[in-house]
Amino acid sequence: RAPRSKAYTHRAFVAALLARGKSVIRDPLISDDTVNTLDAIQELGARVHEGKIELEVHGAGVPRAPERNLDCAESGATLRFLTAIATTGSDKITFTSRTGLANRPIEPLLRALTKLGASADLHQEKDALRVTIQGPLKGGVTSISGEISSQFISGLLMAAPFARSDVKINVEGNLESKPYIDLTLAVLGKHGITAERDERGFRISAPQEYKPASHHVPSDFSSTAPVAAGAATAGETIVLTGIDGDYRSEPDSIILDLLPKIGIKIDIKDNQLTVQKSRPRGFDFDARDHPDLVPILEVLASQAEGKTTISGVKRLRFKESDRLNTVPSELSKMGARIKVADDAITIEGVDHLQGSPLSSHHDHRVAMACTIAALAAGGDSVVEEAQVVSKSYPAFFTDLETLGAKFNVE
Repeated sequence: RAPRSKAYTHRAFVAALLARGKSVIRDPLISDDTVNTLDAIQELGARVHEGKIELEVHGAGVPRAPERNLDCAESGATLRFLTAIATTGSDKITFTSRTGLANRPIEPLLRALTKLGASADLHQEKDALRVTIQGPLKGGVTSISGEISSQFISGLLMAAPFARSDVKINVEGNLESKPYIDLTLAVLGKHGITAERDERGFRISAPQEYKPASHHVPSDFSSTAPVAAGAATAGETIVLTGIDGDYRSEPDSIILDLLPKIGIKIDIKDNQLTVQKSRPRGFDFDARDHPDLVPILEVLASQAEGKTTISGVKRLRFKESDRLNTVPSELSKMGARIKVADDAITIEGVDHLQGSPLSSHHDHRVAMACTIAALAAGGDSVVEEAQVVSKSYPAFFTDLETLGAKFNVE
């Protein structure tokens, strides 16, 4: 069964916290990252009742100060979304991390929030982060880069309805990962929150009140894509079930359009995705709106017939690892012909990859990409720290075994 959307689950949990009353979230993804957010919203005042296939979240409205600092572990969405919505009240709230997350950007979001009236204190050094934030938001005009993380903009959109007056968010540079912003606006819309786009960014009338809502979490195509790629390059025909709900709202569902264009045979029918073994053709892909697809697209391209260019990739430096370099370095060990220059990755496909010792760089998407490359390669491969897939797809190895893959997990 296709995994559920991590991006949607995070947003639904946060919006449910901000709505007074009962919200229902059906089919949420339960992974390391989403559990971090779920635990945190309970510390901030939500009450959660877990059923077999759904969660009931009784929201607090304005978050309350927890009794302790909130550890966001390795979840960027948890840190960025909750830092933003912590400004909706007047309590001081502190977030921490002692993982690689501590080295990823957060200061642009804090600057944007302080322009709206919040106060923030940041202590950031290698593998150690502490952010203390306090509202309320007064409203007004703020600005944020659109080229670092769309989660900054999503966090601002979530918090802005609680401001005392209207909020204008000016987006500087290109707005990248636009489908993720669209997803945020769709989730907020279910809770009765409206925002207007203009040529420079977004306008949010304030104050607005979050209303309880029901959600059905769609499939996650950032995580489904590696399984589909494995079938195309290393397997036979596979069928993935659970392609249900409004699956086209999931940002990386664009993979369903790309795969047939590059020669991979797929079919979607009766909530099922069928993928057949097929050698892909080289392709061009602009990754500015879909950075999480890049690692597995590099795996496909390394075995494709012809040349592939993946552009719009500079933001990959700010992921769980420096994906602009980590994935190419691992695939090169396997004989892939891959080059990184400026804002693009160029790959000349080869007939066969060769097994090799590989590192996940403690990055879930790198681990999945390396595993799929290893399944197609000749000879044995070892992927170190492969367990990091639990960040987004805990059942990854179990699902591959169900589909016939053979490997040892130590």
